[in-house]
Amino acid sequence: MPWRRIFSEKALENAGGSVAVKVEDKVIFVAKVEDKLYAIDAVCTHARCILENLDREKLTVRCWCHGAVFDLKTGAMIEPPTVAPNFPRQRMGVETYSARINDGWVELEI
Repeated sequence: MPWRRIFSEKALENAGGSVAVKVEDKVIFVAKVEDKLYAIDAVCTHARCILENLDREKLTVRCWCHGAVFDLKTGAMIEPPTVAPNFPRQRMGVETYSARINDGWVELEI
């Protein structure tokens, strides 16, 4: 898959270090924690809400709609939605993408 230039590193910093962005037909959550970039699908697999609540210590992102939590490293759903505690989280992870900073730009391999 080719690397795609998404936005500047400065734009990510100005956004607080994390942002959901539309790339082609996908919405991708990009976060910079310390010096590492993470990128995962930003659409919750439960109710299709946009993931945006980053926990930098746990390296997770929480869905604001019903509280499902996803691992930034693997995309796995590690906590089900609060309204559906028996939701099959083992099958409901999101896709991850390789991310890098290249010459001051955030790039994703998509």
